[in-house]
Amino acid sequence: MKQENDNSLESELNHDIDEQAIAWFIRLRADNVSSEEKAAFLLWLNQADLHRETFNEIGKLWDDTDLLQALGESAQQQRIAPGRKTAALYLKLPLAMAACLALTLLLGNQLALLMQGDYSTGVGERKTVYFDDGSSAMLNTDSSIAVSMEGPQRRVDLLKGEVYFEVKADPNRPFIVQADHSTTRVLGTRFFVHEQGRSDEVKVASGRVEVSDRGALKQPQILHDREAVSIDAEGLGEVRILDSALDTSWVNGFLVFENASLESVINQVRRYRTGAVVYKDDALRTLKINGRINLRESDDMLKVLGKNLSVKMTYLTDWLVIVG
Repeated sequence: MKQENDNSLESELNHDIDEQAIAWFIRLRADNVSSEEKAAFLLWLNQADLHRETFNEIGKLWDDTDLLQALGESAQQQRIAPGRKTAALYLKLPLAMAACLALTLLLGNQLALLMQGDYSTGVGERKTVYFDDGSSAMLNTDSSIAVSMEGPQRRVDLLKGEVYFEVKADPNRPFIVQADHSTTRVLGTRFFVHEQGRSDEVKVASGRVEVSDRGALKQPQILHDREAVSIDAEGLGEVRILDSALDTSWVNGFLVFENASLESVINQVRRYRTGAVVYKDDALRTLKINGRINLRESDDMLKVLGKNLSVKMTYLTDWLVIVG
């Protein structure tokens, strides 16, 4: 349903009731809400029952930390901020300047990575790169790498995200993958490296790799078939066996899950789409499920998941989904 209103707050929004309700909820928590804005809100609230129902639904979820993050993202996207200083800044700046500032805050690091990387993928995209030595790298969603195949060693810097490598053996030229916390050295194998911000994860599909932490805090670990290890600022963790296809099935174009919790599956799905997912009932997080999802339908993955599980998925906006 479309609504028309001359209020300045709504004039810069997509006229969708859900988005308007979220915008009002954010604005009303600010310290500098004017009497005119409060009057405009009451006018909007009483225009339709759906307005009140949508606004109350958001209010019930206010204590959810994921929702708080999503609302913060909305504040930046819509130039509506809950804090006095930020609100004043966005209200006073011309529209174009505010948009540029928001992009700088949200995408500054992303642009820097794109400038450094030789190959990158966007959210929901996958890409395979073939190197001159016969090796290949498949970039998962939202990933970036820098490549150097010159000299006595072959080197790939994982700047962001996750990459699956198939390395052609060359005893005279080792293949090195450098990530934020880890260095992986291999002569010939199939393996994954996932840069996760606070930690890296290395997973071996077949073959053997040597993994060390960047700070040389602990002895390097040798990983074999179906083994994995996480590396963070404290060094290498314990080697574990890969007992689920969920972490590696993306190379075949699917997310495959066997007796996996709904939360773990949704966490994987979120990597392939923008936006936030919040739970109306925390008990749903541990719901065990089996199945697979086609990555080629990234926009509909949550809808497919909800339909197959008979779990309600409420889309407040394209970027905010409520489970339950």
